[in-house]
Amino acid sequence: MRIAYIIHSLNNCGGIERVLTVKANYFAEQMGYEVWIITGRMKGRAPAFPLSEKIKRKDLGINDRLLINLGRLRRSLDRALEQIHPDIAVSVGGNDLFVLPKCRDGSIKVAEFHFSHDKFRLKYGKNLYAAMRTRGLEKAAARFKAFIVLTKEDQARWIQCVPRTQQIYNPLTFIPEDCAALENRSCMAAGRLEPQKNFSDLISAWKKVDSRHPGWTLDIFGDGAEKEKLSSQIHQAGLDGKVRLRGHSDRIREELMGHSCLVMSSRFEGFPMILLEAASCGVPMVSYDCSSGPSELIVDGKDGFLVRCGDTEALSEAICRVIEMPRRPLGLAARAKAEDFRIEKIMQQWDDLFRNLL
Repeated sequence: MRIAYIIHSLNNCGGIERVLTVKANYFAEQMGYEVWIITGRMKGRAPAFPLSEKIKRKDLGINDRLLINLGRLRRSLDRALEQIHPDIAVSVGGNDLFVLPKCRDGSIKVAEFHFSHDKFRLKYGKNLYAAMRTRGLEKAAARFKAFIVLTKEDQARWIQCVPRTQQIYNPLTFIPEDCAALENRSCMAAGRLEPQKNFSDLISAWKKVDSRHPGWTLDIFGDGAEKEKLSSQIHQAGLDGKVRLRGHSDRIREELMGHSCLVMSSRFEGFPMILLEAASCGVPMVSYDCSSGPSELIVDGKDGFLVRCGDTEALSEAICRVIEMPRRPLGLAARAKAEDFRIEKIMQQWDDLFRNLL
């Protein structure tokens, strides 16, 4: 089977790039697919994550993030697909989502969407602009032979306007042989330092955690535009040395194994891989019950705690509960759930989908 993925670029250290790399490598190495990755504009930069030598790549040299370039993107993508002649062409949710169904190469068109249906409403509020962007997204999704979302919660929303919506979780990239010891007096969070991840709420919540458990620390891994703002907030709250911005890490598994709790304070998510990775390491989780994903990964009180979005008091209380209670039962329950997300199981679902479409 020949498959072509379309993505803006591969040089970013983001979740979409990482998951695409994992899936493409598995198809090429384990299932014998002929895999192509078509990028919009790499500008000669190297991929952020290692790609199998069996994967072929083609760059269009177009800034596909600009809507004014959609016509040019369609023509270039059409030519590339006619040269590659894939059985299936897959959009991973960039602006190619709006042009791929119009390409005439004869391949079956599939889209996977890594954000929630309510992305624009959550980002911009309940206004006309958000409604128009959402409607445009719905129209584009309806043109695909199959439209794949990451959570059952999101599928329930999408299926009302796109009947061909299906759901497949992202696969776990690793499951360590051992569980985290959960003995270190430290919690962690990870993600881009941007408004969506809402680390400001987590820092506010940690002020109360510190008042009850001054010996505990919080490590936040990630880089982004809000670094200075968050650093200032930490200083003003008197949490210097207690809340630490650790920057980007390529060793998230090792970091998880060295901490006793994972906390997520996002305003919204597509499918939070950091929660799944924490579960695989046997690390208890505390998360805002945002849209979408946390409620499908955490059973409140069994393997972690879910908190109403924006309630920093409840967030700090849930973190304190993890600190004060036996953590091993929470971690073992999380680890058991992670087994359902092994890459072998998830990739078999993708293989079944593609073969059924063909």
